[in-house]
Amino acid sequence: MLKPLLKIISLICVCFVGHVNLVQANLLVSPTRLAFNDRERSQELVLINTDSKVRTYRLHWVEKVALSTGGYKELTAQEAMTHPMASKMIRFSPKQVTLKPNERQVVRLALRRPKGLLEGEYRSHLKLEALPPKKEADKNKGEMSIKLDVLLSYSIPVLVRQGNVSHNIEASGIELAFDPATAKTQLRVNFIRSGLFSSTGNVTAYWTAPDGNEHVVARLNNLNIYPELKTTSQQMSWIDDSFRPEQGQLRIVYEGKQEFNGQIFAEYEYSVTPGMFKTSF
Repeated sequence: MLKPLLKIISLICVCFVGHVNLVQANLLVSPTRLAFNDRERSQELVLINTDSKVRTYRLHWVEKVALSTGGYKELTAQEAMTHPMASKMIRFSPKQVTLKPNERQVVRLALRRPKGLLEGEYRSHLKLEALPPKKEADKNKGEMSIKLDVLLSYSIPVLVRQGNVSHNIEASGIELAFDPATAKTQLRVNFIRSGLFSSTGNVTAYWTAPDGNEHVVARLNNLNIYPELKTTSQQMSWIDDSFRPEQGQLRIVYEGKQEFNGQIFAEYEYSVTPGMFKTSF
């Protein structure tokens, strides 16, 4: 009895893993990043339940630092003491929301800058933690049944900036890989940054073949480079599956978005030869 049950559970888990993006889409969050600049004192976060069920979320602060290869590490209470937190300056309401299908809720955030706030950037992450639904009466008492309810949480960075915002970001180099077995091409871009403030934007890679025609070969959207990162390495997949290693020019552009819309953080061009392509990273 135990082995068949484990097989069923494993199969259900595989199915849910394949639908994680669908589950995440049950809650639309806009915007996915909030920044208080200059004299801004308030911001709004909009939540929309796109699920067919009633969903409840609890909102609370968490402190995280960015990792150079992507993603975040959540800080312990002790570690957070030395982290430039925004949460101490911001109040938000409501702290818990219950949304019916297609219902919309606005979360309001209010900032109070303390006197003598040092120049720099302060950041915390507002976590939307899904709560389990109310238990329904078991109609199959005495029978074996399995019911899984996948609960996912989502957090957005909230930033407070003090002082004149400036950026110093350089693309320090690239790595290329081409796998003959799959005909897939990968690009890794390394960035170096300095200064007190983070950047947010999209990275676009342009390829110019010997015939002189330039076209987009890879994109990376929503790249945030935070002050705690002196270096970061970001991997991108080549869009064109028909590409084969050849000589050409590769141009990398890191362009700002949202409050930095239209600003170019970094732009570099590299001469590429077939010998630069590894088989893997």
